[in-house]
Amino acid sequence: MIVPVYNVEKYISKCVASLIEQTYPNFEIILVDDGSPDGCPAVCDRFASQYDNIRVIHQENRGLSAARNAGIDAARGELLSFVDSDDFVEPVMLERLYELMDQTGTQIASSGIAVGERIDGVFSAEQALRCFMRELTNLTTCAWGKLYRAALFEDIRFPEGLIFEDFATIPLLVDRAGSIAHTGDILYHYRDDNSESITHARFSPKLMDYFTVAEGVDTFLRERYPELLRDAKNRRTRCAVSFFRRYAEAGTTDKAIGRALVRTTRRGILPYLFSGYNPKSKAFGLLMSVCPPFAAALFRRA
Repeated sequence: MIVPVYNVEKYISKCVASLIEQTYPNFEIILVDDGSPDGCPAVCDRFASQYDNIRVIHQENRGLSAARNAGIDAARGELLSFVDSDDFVEPVMLERLYELMDQTGTQIASSGIAVGERIDGVFSAEQALRCFMRELTNLTTCAWGKLYRAALFEDIRFPEGLIFEDFATIPLLVDRAGSIAHTGDILYHYRDDNSESITHARFSPKLMDYFTVAEGVDTFLRERYPELLRDAKNRRTRCAVSFFRRYAEAGTTDKAIGRALVRTTRRGILPYLFSGYNPKSKAFGLLMSVCPPFAAALFRRA
C-alpha cells in the first residue's frame, strides 16, 4: 500500500491506523514523505519503528505523482494499492479486493465511492472507460480504492507536475488490464474537508491542468476507443463549468483563465445539453456561453 504524505499531520495517524488493521495477512505499507513541512516525517518514522511491514521514503517535495511513482519503484509485492494520507479505509478493504480479483481473474479490483449510481460486476475496458468519461456511476478514475497487479505499471507512471494525474493514468492501466472487477461497496473513505488539498480549494490556476491531461486522454481514446470521444468532451465541458463557478466565486482576476473556460464551454455546450449531467450544471453552462459576465455575477452570489 503506497501512501504519499504531505502536510496532513492531523490526518495521517488515522490513515495509517486503518491500514495497520487490514485483515489481509501479508502486505507492506510504504509511506512516502514528500518533503512534508509539518510533523508528518516524524509520525511516519514512528510508525516504521513500531511495525515491521511499514517502510518510509523521505524525499524532497515533488508532488503527489512523484510520491506515488517513488512508491511504485520501491514496492516489492505483486500487488499495489494507493491510499491518500488524509483518507482512511475499511479493515477488510485489501482482503475484499484481493478476493474479488482472485474470483474474477482480473488484474484490477475496485471499490465504490459515496457518489454516483452503485454498480457491481466485471467490466470490459471499454465499459469501464465509458463509466469514467460519463461520471454517472461509483466506478471512477480515482487511483485509490483499487488493487492492481504490479506488472501493469511496467512502463506506466503518474505524470509529474500535473494534478488530475489519476485521469491521465487509470484509463491506460484499465486498457492494459482489459477488464476491471468492481464492487459498489464503499471500502475507501475519501476525505473532502481537507482545505490543504488543491482540488478542494475555491480556485487555483493549477485546476487548468485538467485540460492538459484531457488532451492526452483524447489522443489515447482517438487511437483505442473513438466512440468515447463525445463522452470525454462532455466531461471536459462539465469541468469547465465547474471551474468557472469556482473562478467567479473566488473573484479571480486572471481574465485569460476566465476566457479559456468560457471558450471550452462554448465549444462543447450543445452535446453537453443532451448529456446525463446535472441539469443545473447544463443551465449554468448555457448561461456561460451566452453571457459570461452575468454568469460570473450569478456565481459570485450563489
